[in-house]
This record gives sequence, structure tokens and C-alpha cells, in this order.
Amino acid sequence: MSKPYCNGCKGSLTPMWDEAKRQLVHRFYTCKACAQSGKTTYWDYPFQYDQVMEKFNLVWLDTHPEYPKAFLDTKVELLAPNLQQAVKWKPGDKVSLLLHGTTGTGKTRTAWHIFNRLWLQDFPAKAVWLPMRKLEMAIEKGFDDHKHGQVLDYFCNVPLLCFDDLGKERLTARMESDLFAIIDERTSNLRPTIITTNYNGTTLLERFNNKETGEALLRRIREYYTAVHA
Repeated sequence: MSKPYCNGCKGSLTPMWDEAKRQLVHRFYTCKACAQSGKTTYWDYPFQYDQVMEKFNLVWLDTHPEYPKAFLDTKVELLAPNLQQAVKWKPGDKVSLLLHGTTGTGKTRTAWHIFNRLWLQDFPAKAVWLPMRKLEMAIEKGFDDHKHGQVLDYFCNVPLLCFDDLGKERLTARMESDLFAIIDERTSNLRPTIITTNYNGTTLLERFNNKETGEALLRRIREYYTAVHA
């Protein structure tokens, strides 16, 4: 299925947000510029998008709904030089990105900046920001609800995924296996993934109980990820 596009300029759609329901809206095929200029109009009364949005309590978004408020004022020029370059990253020969370094260097700020840009560029394609504790919770709930396979399939197939703070999770045998499965399938199918971590290859491997699984995961990262040290 081809990606939906703006009926006016044929470019990317601009996300709309339902203030009452606190959810993204996907039924309007327009970008903000075309809607405001009148190049696109709504099919039913009222015809102008400013009236439509007021009627349905909608607003335009230029940041992902989960974008942390504390990071909205990020000044790229104040980031470390390597991260300033990383902000411009987009999937290319290596379709995924690894940001690694010690705590407090701006890895997560940088990752959000990139994640948000890619999300806006490819909206309405799904993009998921996933702190590692939430991956743990999702996998545990999947087992409890007898939907473990569906949970893994979702994370394997979502168009854009960010793992924030890789290595902070409890690496049980189940988590090691599931984490490898997700990264392996995403790399095999060239689905963009962003990872932030405080660990390097050696220290991350030390956290794995099953060293063979850890080595295999690190091979995927070395082969398919652009690595940036903060």
C-alpha cells in the first residue's frame, strides 16, 4: 500500500491532534501549508480547514505527542560536535543509528530530534519511542495476555523504532532472546531503528547471560548501524 500524501502539493501530511480524545487523527489528507493557503479544502461543511479544526477541536502538530517537554528547547549548537552532526542523520547505506556514550552527553535529546524529524517526514507511518523499561513491560504483558508473538511482531514491523537506554533492562533469558529477535528481524528487513545506550560493545556484552546471543546482537549492530560516540 502506498503512503498517503497531501491532496494539494502531493508531499507529506502534517499530523493533526484531537485535543479532546488525546490522539492523532489520520482522516485529513493535507499538509498545514496547503490547508492554510486554501489549496486543499475539506470535503464537507465547513470547507476551510481552520473552521474544520475549530469544530472538531483539532490542532496541527510539529512535534511527536510523546516528545518530552524538557527537550523541546534543545539547542543543537550546544550539543557535542559528534551529536551536532548526528542530528542530520537519515537512513542511508546503514539504515539504523546507534548513539552511545556516558550519561548526560545529550544522546536522548539528539535521538528525539532525529526521531521527530523522521516521524514528521513519514507521517502517518507509525513511529514508536520505547524506553527499555517499557519493552520489559510490553513483553511481560504479552505473556500474561497470551499475545507474546503479537507483541514481538509489532516491534519487529513498526516502520520506525527507537530503543532508549539499551542495557538498562533486566536481561533475563527471555529478554535477551526477544531483544535479539527484534533487532535481527528489523536489520534483516532494513527497518530504521535508533538506539541510545551508555554501553560500548564490551560492556554491553558483559551484561548478557548468553554470550552467543550477545555476540550475535552486536554483530547486527556493527553491520547495520551508524555508530556515533557522544
